[in-house]
Amino acid sequence: MNLKNVRAGVIALAGASVLAFSAPAMAGDTTRDGFAFPTDGSMKIVVFRPDVSVGSQKAGGIIEPNADWTETARTNIKAKLIERAELLNAQLQFVDELEGENAEVLTEYRALFEAVSGAIFTHVTVGDTLATKQKLVSDPKTPSARPRKVNTLDWTLGPGTTKLREATGADYAMFVFTNDAYGDSGRKAAQAAGMLGCLIGVCVMVPSGIHVGYAGLVDLSTGDVVWFNTDLAMGGDPREADGAEKRVGQLMDGFPLRAGAVLPKAPG
Repeated sequence: MNLKNVRAGVIALAGASVLAFSAPAMAGDTTRDGFAFPTDGSMKIVVFRPDVSVGSQKAGGIIEPNADWTETARTNIKAKLIERAELLNAQLQFVDELEGENAEVLTEYRALFEAVSGAIFTHVTVGDTLATKQKLVSDPKTPSARPRKVNTLDWTLGPGTTKLREATGADYAMFVFTNDAYGDSGRKAAQAAGMLGCLIGVCVMVPSGIHVGYAGLVDLSTGDVVWFNTDLAMGGDPREADGAEKRVGQLMDGFPLRAGAVLPKAPG
């Protein structure tokens, strides 16, 4: 499975979703039915190197990666994840890469998780529902009301993830992905021209930039995705320390904190 092709598909989906849906429908965390975070802080989680990409978006929409921006953003995001780990109600171990055959296994499951994340984006986050991945939920406040259908987090990477469990000693693996494309001067000019067209009744909406990210938790004994948090309109510029802190705060939103932990004040 080609990781670059999978990543390109996820990014393209994110860009299309930004155009087609409103922001409130594109953010939030969800957990798998039957899964609950342990309250005793006993979860052992391996956090692999964040998959980060930062580039510029040209006038025609083509994204040109920037290696320096990407390395800076990855360093900042990892540093802020390590800081946040001290506040979470779990034991997190940070591992950039594995060795030998385990390295190949990790590459395979990184790509597989990005492919699965594309499905979750489509059918849970964005809302292109699948009847086979919905359930009926009744409102306890109004028992007489008809149950409503809600999307469920029902995806798995398969039992082969036990190889990662054996290699790391962790019960769960966390995958983190962020992609940013900042509009260059040509893209911003096209955006301005599109907005000016509204004055004469010909609006052409040209979004400037893509800012998408997710964090997902996988049960390594089963391969099941048990927690997924995403936002297709991420805030914070990860090339800056404060921006990375805001980004990590959004990525980890919904993950339980340890007792007494207090989150830092979010950057403006």
